[in-house]
Amino acid sequence: MKKVVGLLLAMTLRLMAEESTEFITHTELGYVSTSGNTNTKSGSLDFAGKQTIEKHSLKLDFDYLYGEESGVENNNKLITEINYDYRFAKHFTFNYLAGYKNDKFSGFEYQVYTGPGTKYIAVDNETHKLNFQANILYAKDVYMTKYYNDAQKLDDNETKYPYYPEKGTFETPGSTNEYGSYLIKGDYTWAITEGFKFIQELSYRGDFEDSDIYFVMSKTAVESKINGTFSMGVNYKVDYTNTPPEGNVRTDKTFTASLIIDY
Repeated sequence: MKKVVGLLLAMTLRLMAEESTEFITHTELGYVSTSGNTNTKSGSLDFAGKQTIEKHSLKLDFDYLYGEESGVENNNKLITEINYDYRFAKHFTFNYLAGYKNDKFSGFEYQVYTGPGTKYIAVDNETHKLNFQANILYAKDVYMTKYYNDAQKLDDNETKYPYYPEKGTFETPGSTNEYGSYLIKGDYTWAITEGFKFIQELSYRGDFEDSDIYFVMSKTAVESKINGTFSMGVNYKVDYTNTPPEGNVRTDKTFTASLIIDY
């Protein structure tokens, strides 16, 4: 996995060094801080950078969310993907995907997935853009070791991350699941007016052999232009795990208002 990511990053740097290339970035920044009866802090960074040269393109997506309450961490999630595309026909590209997810409150230590696929460019004009993607993947899910104290074990409840060993009498050991997987993804953009945009992304990643193991990611967003560089936006994200680790829920939902920088 490290070799694949290193190779893709090296290709990114090579493409950036070429002349007559197009490099675009999209950054969303969100932050909330409260004090008084409640003391909370939360911030989000959603970044996408794409380098294109002729028929080749490389895209990096980086999505990070962090939060704490009264100085105690209660949210820490990182999802990053690298996509390489070679456009061999008007509507089709060869694709290679490498992805990594680290969510400290999901019950997983981390998840990785990588593999080849294809992308179908169904619609591409000034008003509408619609793409479909399908990949065959190698996937690895590493489950977190969890600790309990006597009362929590009796109540069948779990402590949240980071599960300090010294605070727990009982232990649920972590494990690793490696499997052949597949990804199906669609993304749609509608430029409703010159300065107002609607975006919908939806992906489904599943295990070839075990139909109960699958993950769904969704993002629904609207963006409104302030000027050529800055926009304001809101988005609603759903992160669904059909078979979560014991003690964790299936669905995480996040609503974010953000400042957007396009360059």
